[in-house]
Amino acid sequence: MRVPLVVVTGFLGAGKTTLINRLLARRAKRHARGKLGVIVNELGAIGIDGALLGGETAKQIELPGGCVCCVLGDELDRTLLELCERNPELEAIVLETTGVAEPLPIAWAVRRDPVAQRVRLAAVVTLVDAENFIASRAVSPAADAQVAYADVLLLTKPEQAGEAKADSVERLLREIAPRRVLLLNPATARGSIDDHAAALEQLLADPRLERVADDEASHEGHDHGVGEECRESGTHGVDSIALEISGVLDLEELEDQLAALPASYIRIKGIARAVDERRVEGWFAFHRVGLRVSSEPLEQRPEGFSGTAGRIVALGTDLDANAVTECVNVALHARSGSS
Repeated sequence: MRVPLVVVTGFLGAGKTTLINRLLARRAKRHARGKLGVIVNELGAIGIDGALLGGETAKQIELPGGCVCCVLGDELDRTLLELCERNPELEAIVLETTGVAEPLPIAWAVRRDPVAQRVRLAAVVTLVDAENFIASRAVSPAADAQVAYADVLLLTKPEQAGEAKADSVERLLREIAPRRVLLLNPATARGSIDDHAAALEQLLADPRLERVADDEASHEGHDHGVGEECRESGTHGVDSIALEISGVLDLEELEDQLAALPASYIRIKGIARAVDERRVEGWFAFHRVGLRVSSEPLEQRPEGFSGTAGRIVALGTDLDANAVTECVNVALHARSGSS
């Protein structure tokens, strides 16, 4: 499967480097398993280089916590391909953009072959400086573009801005991008850097599809199927639900249905037997991060799956298992209707 890429963007001074530093520190502290790739424009821009990199200037440097830091080369596609070639065990990649970068050209670059065969754009995460965002809009159109093309928005520095100004910026963000996910700390209505690092880490970690089987084993005598819910509470106010899928789906219809779910569904992942737009049947993995929905074919039936039974899991707030079930059922009926 392709390596998911999360683009972290935001105008100058929004806190991108601080966030990535905190993410790496969290992973190092808990001795995280799995390898994360981090692409930056210059190693000097990452505040950890003195403490962790020891002054090294090599193109790719191993970091604590199972990460590898990579300097962005002359071309993004070449940098991504080299990172994947040298680190075949990568589970995800974080790309920190410059402060005036617009996400759309990056999305175009990732969609081109041969990069598209190795990497998929999972999400664009935009940091918004509550204190300076309004002024930044007059400096460059990139400030608005970063918000408009984001999948997830993180509001930073609200304490410096003050409550009134932070509220104004939040309202402005909802006008520019009304359906984007705006992650805030539910307890304070503002997100701290630790909250945001935890949220980013959660976006990078795919929900465990085997949770369905785990939960079934723990609920002896109860058989979960489509429409029957497995729910467990996660950290930082994020819940999860998991459902079995029985049958062959219409992949395009499923993607449309998942895209229409509310923004409170932060992360959805699944594997199912489906028919794509070419009417080719096979196994597919499908994803939604923020509002971005994508899918990819699998070469064979994944280990642990049998027959045509698939699975879907979702992370977020205010989740409704019936709504997810309806998405699956519509896709099942669309497939049966076209047979």
